[in-house]
Amino acid sequence: MSNPEPLQYEHITVSLPSADQASITRFFRDKKTLGAPVFMLHSTLQDGTTFFSDDGNGLACYLARQGYDVFVADLRGKGRSWPLVGATSDYGYHHAITEDIPALIEKVVSKRGKTPQIWIGHGWGSVLMCSFYARYGDRHAPVARMAHFAARRQLTNSNSSKRLLMNFMWRKLGRLLLALNGYLPARFLRMGVTNESRANYQEYLQWSDSADWLDASDGFSYGEAIKQQQLPPSFYFAAKGDRAYGDPNDVRQFIQELGPHDGRFMVLSRAGGNLRDYNHLDMLRHKDCEQDHFPLLLDWLQQA
Repeated sequence: MSNPEPLQYEHITVSLPSADQASITRFFRDKKTLGAPVFMLHSTLQDGTTFFSDDGNGLACYLARQGYDVFVADLRGKGRSWPLVGATSDYGYHHAITEDIPALIEKVVSKRGKTPQIWIGHGWGSVLMCSFYARYGDRHAPVARMAHFAARRQLTNSNSSKRLLMNFMWRKLGRLLLALNGYLPARFLRMGVTNESRANYQEYLQWSDSADWLDASDGFSYGEAIKQQQLPPSFYFAAKGDRAYGDPNDVRQFIQELGPHDGRFMVLSRAGGNLRDYNHLDMLRHKDCEQDHFPLLLDWLQQA
């Protein structure tokens, strides 16, 4: 991996209660002068490469070059985790929330102790991150701040992009291929870079459609529990060009669903003064981000 400035990285294997393994890619500038630990969690259909590219672009590399100690997660079945999603994958969001994320967070703690962490999520990764916080709070690690990109749970309105994506790709074609394969072959459909297990597919649709934010395994109400937690200061980014997965209106709805907290919201758009109308992934990896909204995030993080 080549970077525009000197940057070190390492791959960390994270054992789960089952025989499965999750993974972390860690970025840092110098181990002698490590800044605050940053934990990043990817969305559905994606893996940790959401936050970095081989040429050194992306939020993970940017924050590492500013001195932060960045830990980019791969949930089980994704990225460098093992084994990859297949027909026998029997895990869903309950496993991600109660097994994967705790193990990943504890691995960061094993490297950095109880230093307050910064959590950054993208898309559905933010939903899982907030679900974890609703259930456990800061029991596993202290959290100083959270930042979320294109974070949404429910689909609250409709446009042509959403109708094509959800009604045809996810519900019709997705269900057919799920029946044939035992999992959602999203890479074959070019819907994302990773496939999804049967349970992840079904629960994604359930959570997207329902006003109730409930665990499919034990009925735990994340919607009620999150309002009992004191969320840390949070910064929410949405992109005007992201009309299907992270529509700004859906992001607003998610912020409201989390209840009263210190939250800042920004829509990235040319009309609002940004360099471009970013899409779902470009808002984290495009080369323009480092001159555009990344410095705003950095300034906000440094205010902690």
